[in-house]
Amino acid sequence: MTPQINQKSQRGLTTIGWIVVIAIFGSIILTGFKILPMYIEYYQIRSTMDNMASSEEVDARSKKSIWSYLNRQFLVNQITGIKRENMKVVRENDITKVTLDYEVRKPYIGPLFIGGHFTYTVEKKE
Repeated sequence: MTPQINQKSQRGLTTIGWIVVIAIFGSIILTGFKILPMYIEYYQIRSTMDNMASSEEVDARSKKSIWSYLNRQFLVNQITGIKRENMKVVRENDITKVTLDYEVRKPYIGPLFIGGHFTYTVEKKE
C-alpha cells in the first residue's frame, strides 16, 4: 500500500513561512542601508586624504595646514563625524604620515547599533 499524499500540504510556503522570509530579507536590506553610507563616507575621506597628500597648498610640516585643508574638504563633502582628535601626524625624516582613525556608530534596531572602525594613512613629502 502506498501512503496517500495530501495535496493541500504541498502547495508551498505558509503565511508564517512567507513572513519569516520577508523578515530575513527585510533585515538584510535594512543592514545594507545602514552600512552603505558608512563606506561611501570612508571612500570620500580616503579620496580627500589622497588629494591632500598630492596638494601643493598644504604645508606638510604644519598640523594646522593639514587639518585646515582636510576640514574644508570634509565640510564640502558634508562629512561631520571627523574631529581633529581623530588625526595623527607623524614626521620621519622628510616624510609626514597623516592617519585618520575613527569610529562610526549608527542606530540599528531599538537599543542596538551598527558600526565600523576605519583607519587610513597617507604620506606627504615635505
